[in-house]
Amino acid sequence: MHQCFAIDGISPGRRFYEIGRRLVNEGHQVTVITGNSELKLPLGQKKIGLLQKDGMAIVSFNLGHSGESRRASSFFARQAYRQGRRLPHPDLVLASSPPTAVARSACRLSNYYKVPLVLEIREIDLSIIQSPDGGLKSIISSLRRRYAQKAYLRADSIIVGSLEMAETAQIIGPAKEITILPHELDFENLYQGYRKILSAIKLDGRKDLSGKY
Repeated sequence: MHQCFAIDGISPGRRFYEIGRRLVNEGHQVTVITGNSELKLPLGQKKIGLLQKDGMAIVSFNLGHSGESRRASSFFARQAYRQGRRLPHPDLVLASSPPTAVARSACRLSNYYKVPLVLEIREIDLSIIQSPDGGLKSIISSLRRRYAQKAYLRADSIIVGSLEMAETAQIIGPAKEITILPHELDFENLYQGYRKILSAIKLDGRKDLSGKY
């Protein structure tokens, strides 16, 4: 689950593509739920598009031109959760945040299927830690903080890009394991780091009868 999944370029979403296609090469089934901002499929007025790429099934939501606005992100997170419940039972939920709403939806999906959750945290909204005093903004920030804390605590593993990010994630809510995989890491080493995470949560090399991760 990645709002800005990408199959080329240097977008953060490219990391998920490189992990996904390597999992496919090892015989696993991978389904991606994403927005269309990086894929740029010619969806027109269609609300959803489907794509097969390197063995991955990609479900892309048309979020319009404001695909990374908070409103669009909330819409994507809701749709991603609903779509996730229509798919075959997974062995693992992997999601990337921000937006915080995606972490919440991934947490709900993980709970629904009773499977491990791995969260990649690219940025942490400091309002989650330091909310304004009083007023509506404080209430909204408090809710978002609770959603983030619940997702972070539910996660079997959290991926961050730096030591500073790891320390901030620990403030919000420590996961069972926090792994630093720097953004500049080459894709092969990125995947090897991800394989170590799977091994730590007892998923490395394990497949159910349908062979899905």
